[in-house]
Formats: sequence, C-alpha cells, structure tokens
Amino acid sequence: MSKNIEKKAVLSESIPGESFITSCEICNGLCSLNVLIRGEEIVRVSGRKEHSVSRGYICPKGMAVDEIINAPDRIKTPLIKKSGEEWQAVSPTDALTYIAERLNTIKEKYGAEALAVHVGRAGVRKEFTHYLKRFSAAFGSPNFSTAGSHCHLSKKMANEMTYGILPIPDFKNSSCIVLWGSNPAKSSPLLMRDINKAMQKGSRLLVIDPRNTSTTLKSDLHLQIRPGTDGALALAMLHVIIKNELYNKDFVKDWTIGFNQLVDLVVNYTPEKVESITWVPSEKIIEAAYLYAKNTPACISVGIALELQSNGFQTARAISILQAICGNLDVAGGVLFAPPAVLNSLKIEKDEAVSKPAIGQEEYPLFYKYNNNAQANIFARAILEGKPYPLKAMMVAGSNSVLTWPNAERVKRAFSSLEFLVVVENFMTETAKLADVVFPVNTFLSRDELCDFASLKGMPRLCLSPKIKEEPVMTDWELCKKLAVEMGLGKYFTWENEVEALNYRLKPLGISVEKLKQRLDEGYEYKVKEEKKYLKSGFSTSSGKVEIYSEELKEYGYDPLPFYNEPAESPVSTPQLYGEYPLILTSGARTMAYMHSRFHNIPSLRQLEPEPELEVHGDTANSLGIEDRELIFVESPRGRIQIRVKITDNILPGVISIPHGWDESNANNLTDDEALDPVSGFPPDRSFLARILKK
Repeated sequence: MSKNIEKKAVLSESIPGESFITSCEICNGLCSLNVLIRGEEIVRVSGRKEHSVSRGYICPKGMAVDEIINAPDRIKTPLIKKSGEEWQAVSPTDALTYIAERLNTIKEKYGAEALAVHVGRAGVRKEFTHYLKRFSAAFGSPNFSTAGSHCHLSKKMANEMTYGILPIPDFKNSSCIVLWGSNPAKSSPLLMRDINKAMQKGSRLLVIDPRNTSTTLKSDLHLQIRPGTDGALALAMLHVIIKNELYNKDFVKDWTIGFNQLVDLVVNYTPEKVESITWVPSEKIIEAAYLYAKNTPACISVGIALELQSNGFQTARAISILQAICGNLDVAGGVLFAPPAVLNSLKIEKDEAVSKPAIGQEEYPLFYKYNNNAQANIFARAILEGKPYPLKAMMVAGSNSVLTWPNAERVKRAFSSLEFLVVVENFMTETAKLADVVFPVNTFLSRDELCDFASLKGMPRLCLSPKIKEEPVMTDWELCKKLAVEMGLGKYFTWENEVEALNYRLKPLGISVEKLKQRLDEGYEYKVKEEKKYLKSGFSTSSGKVEIYSEELKEYGYDPLPFYNEPAESPVSTPQLYGEYPLILTSGARTMAYMHSRFHNIPSLRQLEPEPELEVHGDTANSLGIEDRELIFVESPRGRIQIRVKITDNILPGVISIPHGWDESNANNLTDDEALDPVSGFPPDRSFLARILKK
C-alpha cells in the first residue's frame, strides 16, 4: 500500500484503530472519506477535509457505510435455487461452474443473443460496468444494457446532437443558475454547496419543479409546472428571448445552423399560449426568460425528471438550444465542455455479420448509435413475446429491476419466465428473489476504483478510490474473469488482476494505480482547463457548429427541431382516460436517505424516511374525502399500490407525487413501458394519469 493508506497514527486514544483514505462510491458525489478500522470492524467514517473536491462533506449514506457493510441481511456466499428447491448456499467455484454450464447450454440452444447482461445504477461510472460489457461481447451477445436505458443517456444524446457533448454546469461561477427538474439538495448535496456559495456572491436562482422543496424556497423565481410540459416552457422562453433580441447575436451568426427555422418554430409558443399548457402564469414565463438571458454567464442543470417523459429527448434538445443562443457554452459560470479522461477501451470489436441486432437497435437506432447499448425498457417484451427475438437468460448486476423498471408487474412476469436468471447482488432484493443464482460481490471499500470529476464538476481530474479492506466475497473483476475462464473465454480477460486491468486503462495518461495512490487528495489533472475550445476546433458535430436544426434527426425520420408534444397520458392528449384517472401523477423525486431502491434495510437511514408517502394538495384531498396519514390505493391503467397520504401545499392541485424504489409501495407498478420516447426509448415515469381510491 502507498503511504496514504498505510497504517496511521491513532486518531483518538479512546478509539484505537487504523485510519485509511478512500472515496464513497454510493453516488456520483465521490466524497473522500477517512475510515477508521479496528481489526475487521469499521469504527468511524468521516468526511476528509483535505480532499480537493469534497472538502470534508459526507451525506447520511456515507456516514452509514459501516451499517451497509455489516448489515445482518447481507448475502456473503452464492445462493443457488434449482427447480422446486430451496435456496442452497454453495462455494463461489461451484456457483461459477453452474452459471457457465447453464449459459453455454442456452447459447448452444438459442444463440448468444438469447442472453442479456444488465448493469444498474450501482455500476454508473464504475469500472465493473466495462468488465461486464466485455464479458457480454466475449459471450457473443449484443444485448448489454445499463441504467442509462432510463437515466442520463437521453439528455446526453440530445446535447451531443446539438453541439457534440453533454456540458457540465459551472455553478460556482454563475450569475444565474437554473435548476430544471433537478434538486441537488437531495440528489447531489456536494453541488448544492457550490450553488449556495454562488448565491451568497449574488447569483440568481431559478427553479422549475412541480413541487415546492427546500430549494424552491430559496430561489428568486419558482415555476411550478404541470408535469410533462417542460418542452413547451423551453420553447416559450426561446420565444421571449428571440422576440426581445436577448440572445447573443454574434454567437448565433457565427456558430449556429438553423436559427431561422427556430424563429419560425417558436413564434407560436407565446407565453399566453404556453400558460394554458404548463399552468405557469405568462408573466412568470417572461420573467424567467429575462432572468436567464440578462444574467450572464448562466447555467442550466437538467434533471432526470425531464428525460423521463414521453417527449423528453426533444425537451432536452430545446434546453440545449436555449443555452447555446445565449452564448453560455464552454465559459466559466455557464456550462463547461469537460470530456472525461481518455482511457484505453475494453470494447471487443465483433463481427456484425454473425450477430443479430441488439434489442432496441432497430426501434431506437440513434440510442444505439450514440450509446452502443441495448434498450432495456423493451426486454420484457422480448422475453414474453419473443420480439424481435426471444431472450432466454439474463445476468443482472447492481440493479433491482423489478422495482426500478417501468411497468414492474410486467417485468416481474418476464423475469419469472426466463430459463435462467443470475443476479449479482448483496441483498435479497425483489429481483434477487426471482433468480436461479444470487452471486454476492464486494463493496467499494474492497476494490480500487477510478473517480473522474469531469462529469460532476467539469474538473479534468482523475482520482483513485483505493481498496482499504478485505471482504469474504469476490470482486466484480474476479467474477467476470473467473466466469470467462470457466466458459472458455479467458483470452478476453488476460490481465492477472484488477490492478493490471486498471493500469491498462490508464496507459494513455501515462499514470498508474500506484501513482494515483500517492495523490489521493489532489488526484491527477489530465487536461488544462480552457474556455471556448470551439474557437480553435469548432464543435464536435458534422458541421462544426451548433446544430439547432439537426439533419441527423431528419435523416432518421425524427423532428429536426425540438417540437413539443403533449405527454402520452394527459388531460389534453387522452381526455377520455383522464375522465377515469383524473389526477396527474409524477414519480421518483430524489431523497437524501436512499439511492433509488437501495438501503431501505439500513436502520439509521430508515429512521430518516420510515415509509413512502403520497403527496396530495389539500384541495385535492378535500375533493376526494381523504385525510392526512390515511392508507389509500393509487391506481393507473397498469396497476395498483397501497400507500399513506401526506397532505401538503407543496404540490399543485390535481397533481400527486410518489417516491420510487419501495417494494411495499412500488411506484413502477403504475408506470408505463409502452409510450416510450420515440428517440431514446425512455419511459414517461414523471407524468402519467392515476386515481385515488379509498380502502
């Protein structure tokens, strides 16, 4: 071990132990930790003030690391359940042999494409995602997917098609911050610190959210929008900015294509018209447009809520154009162009002639082109209906799909119908209960992991989250390598260990794991920060400019401009259905205590939020005759759940809000997997119709 993570002086005479430095890998915050370990016991976890990015911050999940590691219900040995039998604990070697035999049999019988490999939120920006994708390709299956099937990749595509990259808001230096469907106070507190500091220096804050939150209360302006209508609002703001010539004329003239077509598009999106669509008063729409355009540099943070709409891709396109015409691209205080470190790829080039298309490749060709992944939201159809061909087996890692995918009851039926299901998981989740094999792996404390801060704060800085503890289970790397060897695919995993694999990845940067261990607080700055890089090399688009009008979208049969379409289910688009289901339901607001469906079993976190609650406005509750804390049913055209009522003025009348990730009140029993976004295939989880029924 390096000096940073060798045995250190005891921090307190009353708490003996060894102090180690690592980073929390639970979410994207990557907060640096001091971890005090005595023997095998974690004695104390605290934020590390010396770290150049997190500077001592730690959230409740980070503080609960010891509870998570030592949870009594944690699975520590592989479990196999054969037909009609109970769970049987087996050795890792026996489990790998069994998995290899079953997968090879399925490959021989149905072809390699009958296997899908999925990595969930736990694998976001983690190296084991690359290992599993490599395993999938080595097996011969095109059906590798990630949580990006319903998170992040839609807005990434939209921005890449507009100006070649997904930019990062520079909150710290901004004069105006727009949080659009984003609440960093709950989802990324480390970023909220930057926002608070910017506001102390005079930055203005605009929040667009159908709910009142702690963040909206401190904003200069809050637009309480009807869920699913964000695209119309973006076009109305463009209308105001263009009509009143508030845009950056020189930038538009020199660096955009399609501005005149945009002018023609937005002429009909007047604030008065859009008020009737969004429920946001026209005067507030005008105020928001002026607030953003007149306070430069300005940045917009686009949350997942905008992606999870039936027209989410074009909404993200409209917002990317809004940022561009105001000249806020790649400037301090605007949005930064900060591509991640260029590492050696683990991709295996396959012969397209011998493999069927990935599931979703034909329905969502641009999603596949930009991400090279299958679209997991239609896996259930492939399993149950055999379209475009049957899936017979799945390997799921770091995902509780039965709780987190849309139309969960259909997902559950599909997973139950598979011939073979492997779940890589440390707890007996609702998804793991359906598996033939549950294979536990270690936590982030027991592996070396790379942390790139480009995607979080626009900082070209690579750090290491080092291994500080042994655990009695395999690492994800060991699982992938040993399974590949067992299946006769060892030539694709020739590195002796994970450090060797990481050093291969790091080779283009001229650094190594050992060098990163010596710079745990500072990391490695792999690029000099530079503004307006497009002045030298243009934008990373086919034209070299910002493509307001997208020829690529037109070529694939999509709208080349960001037209607004009503949500697939709404009072406007489906009035007859609205008569039966007269409430607009939005699901999935972030919470500090949990990471999607994870950690509800951790006592200290459960105390923070003991149960899910349905937020209902007082007027809506009165009209339905329901009371605060009453246990009721919520129904959508897909299903029904039981949940307790929370009456609040923090939500619009006629709108209800429900958290996600709870097995006792699974919001995804209500969500839709049919009306997917036509470009990205993302589900409309944040806006659909529902009704409340008394028990």
